[in-house]
Amino acid sequence: MRINWHRLFGLLLMDYLSDRGFSVELEKDLSLKRQFLDVVIIKQEDKEANLLDICDGFDNLASHNLLSYKSKKEALNFWAIEELIGHYVNYRKVIGRRKVKGEDIRLYAVSTRYPVRLLSGVSTKKVVGGVYEIQILSRMIRIIVLSRLPLAQRNAVLAFFSFDPESVRFALANYKWHMDDGSTVINQLLEKYSLEGIAMPYTMEQFQKDYIKSHIGVLNPEEVLSKFKAEERLKGLKAEERLKGLKAEERLKGLKAEEIEFYLEKLKKREN
Repeated sequence: MRINWHRLFGLLLMDYLSDRGFSVELEKDLSLKRQFLDVVIIKQEDKEANLLDICDGFDNLASHNLLSYKSKKEALNFWAIEELIGHYVNYRKVIGRRKVKGEDIRLYAVSTRYPVRLLSGVSTKKVVGGVYEIQILSRMIRIIVLSRLPLAQRNAVLAFFSFDPESVRFALANYKWHMDDGSTVINQLLEKYSLEGIAMPYTMEQFQKDYIKSHIGVLNPEEVLSKFKAEERLKGLKAEERLKGLKAEERLKGLKAEEIEFYLEKLKKREN
């Protein structure tokens, strides 16, 4: 069974960049022969780009960004780079060369594994840990190696595709979802890992429960209780436990005079 890691990778980027002024398109059709580019990241005209604390390698996003992604079992090699440049040529043809200039487009190749042959076969510039740049013809291509990126909150979205259980666990704990129903995508991701034979002990729901349990001690009790309705807070408590700590006037508050007299009579009978 072929697992579509590319689509999941694009979905995560779609969420991650949703509030940074960029839109993300998946499997962009660039020709009549239906050749698909994994991800296209496009600057939104009506929003200001926000690159503050963005994940490593994405700090130079332009108006149009073409991205090729290779998972653990795929090689980022010279052919993949040539294919990416071919996508760049087709993209300009589809959009229109006069409408989009070459300098408005940047190329990215994201790989889970370190591409030894590729980076040893060309002049390579290291930008930061896990991020490199190579020059092919007139195009500068940024290479992002997921297995070499530092495990930091800013890189949580990319850690989901590390193929390493601890890094994925880190991503679950640190990635802040922006759009609705993120658990559906995360559960798909964890399910695909399972199909690859990589043990992921969590579903998104299980992780959320365990995470809350392990961190609930740092919350103020009032903050925790504020998330529950009054009847939910009191559920399971005995009457004396509910009234514990209340003054006499607080216990009687809301009762009518005849109701108070009725309960006083019952107490007198008990005492007698």
